[in-house]
Amino acid sequence: MKICINEIMQDGLDIEEEINPNELGLDTVQAHSISNIRVKAHIEKEKDAVTVSCNIKANEKRICSRCLNEFAFLLDNKENFAYSLSGEHIIELNDDIKDTIILDHPIRQLCKPDCKGLCPYCGKNLNESSCGCKGEGGTICRE
Repeated sequence: MKICINEIMQDGLDIEEEINPNELGLDTVQAHSISNIRVKAHIEKEKDAVTVSCNIKANEKRICSRCLNEFAFLLDNKENFAYSLSGEHIIELNDDIKDTIILDHPIRQLCKPDCKGLCPYCGKNLNESSCGCKGEGGTICRE
């Protein structure tokens, strides 16, 4: 997403754009599981600086760290970026947008806060039903 400094009027500039995740270099990380990224930005120019207020939205498919099920997630971040004007005529936002998306991913993603995960003995998804394992004393599943 490029912003031409000369297009920013005194009352600011509003831009809406949809970005393919491959354009941000997310193809190897998570592009297979993220929709096009919708960015709404309000840009203001001061004497030596440009400030950008962005709303970044995308639909994602994530994998739960406990039960390994896929779940839908709506990425909806509001970010502010500041850029120094040192003879620049164009500002590129893609790297900052990419960083925002990557940093939004928690180390452990959960489908729901109380996800019970998988049985460590038989691997049954405990969100669906109990498995009937003996537990710590034995690894035999009764099912």
